[in-house]
Amino acid sequence: MICVDKSVTFLYCFITKYLTCIEHLSYHLNRDEFFCRCSERNYDTSIFHGRVAQYPFDDHNPPRMELIRPFCEDLDTWLSEDEKNIAAVHCKAGKGRTGVMICAYMLHRGLFHVTQEALQYYASARTTNGKGVTIPSQRRYVEYYGSLVRQNLTYIPTTLLMTKIEFETIPMMGGATFQPSFTVYQGKVKIFTSQTFLGKKVDRFLVLELPTPIPVCGDIKIDFFSKQRKLVKDKMFHLWFNTFFVANSGDSRLSNGNDRVLQTVKEPPHRCPEKEILMVKLHKHELDKANKDKTNRLYSPNFKVICLFQRADVKREDSDSVSGSDHSVSDNDEEEDISDTDSESEWNANETTRV
Repeated sequence: MICVDKSVTFLYCFITKYLTCIEHLSYHLNRDEFFCRCSERNYDTSIFHGRVAQYPFDDHNPPRMELIRPFCEDLDTWLSEDEKNIAAVHCKAGKGRTGVMICAYMLHRGLFHVTQEALQYYASARTTNGKGVTIPSQRRYVEYYGSLVRQNLTYIPTTLLMTKIEFETIPMMGGATFQPSFTVYQGKVKIFTSQTFLGKKVDRFLVLELPTPIPVCGDIKIDFFSKQRKLVKDKMFHLWFNTFFVANSGDSRLSNGNDRVLQTVKEPPHRCPEKEILMVKLHKHELDKANKDKTNRLYSPNFKVICLFQRADVKREDSDSVSGSDHSVSDNDEEEDISDTDSESEWNANETTRV
């Protein structure tokens, strides 16, 4: 049980395969409403007399940016209706995805004004080892929402043109050469797959140049691969970011307090003297999966990924056409399952549904 204050109580739930603990909770609670985070599992909502709100997103990933505020407002409405009301928030293990949304709500409610403090409070209340929300991209999205709340800003999907990606230091994979490639997703839609690049282990930097700038908008995921064997590419790591916060990286309102939303800066003029260039620079500990290399066996402690962008000279309504560009392919052809959960999905994870 996580008690934030007298009026806000969260009950996190570990979901077993047969949901026996959920049925037990329903029997004992008569002022509960359940908020589901899972995109891979469904259950009979009549167990809870229909008091179930579904805000699903995939395990080991952050939620869509558009999902967070409606969840917080829905939860706030329920808890405000009666001081006896209880909110039970769950995913599969009741830790990562649950933690993202609970921390976002604590910031939404003003219980904390610094994202790190909300994350630390959740970690100490939920776990015995202080490891609550540990996936870098999930933590990044909590920071995003904290910035919006503190400055009372409205999130607007923003289109940028991604021009290149740079590695600072070369991962220790393969032989004398390093052969990376990457795939870009906009949400769950694959919009670009790169060629295989060639780098040498002795190099300090490696530039992954795109043939033409790629329009990206909203929640962006990039998977990175290394070709270590003939015709075989191994997944190295991935990252998520949101273009709204890249486009507004020069806005000091998005980085007040002790939070660091992203290391986003305007690129020095020598790279591109004619156009403003925006940068997302993520260190090793901010990269999903690479952050687990604690002994620096595969990545130098100074390893960084730098994504470079230009502002797009397109209207906002044109952003919806990105996934239909020449670079776009269906994600149904090959979608890697990075989750340890079951693969079946029994509702549309891109929709919020009240039942």
